[in-house]
Amino acid sequence: MAGSVELSREEWALVLEALEEAAFYRDSRSRVVRSAARRSDRGLARKADAGGTDRRKARMFEALALKLKRELIS
Repeated sequence: MAGSVELSREEWALVLEALEEAAFYRDSRSRVVRSAARRSDRGLARKADAGGTDRRKARMFEALALKLKRELIS
């Protein structure tokens, strides 16, 4: 990165809210994708990554939000 960015407490709160919403969206989307893959398979081999990427991103967003919250509190 080129440098650091100064954010107000309100801006940090907005960033954290965006991360939490993104995690929720990704997790929900992964469930829909998995459900659709199960329905469409009907005995055929399942896609290996049905929703897996979204689930991983959701967990990464959640972890980053927790890290930022800890930094903000300390």
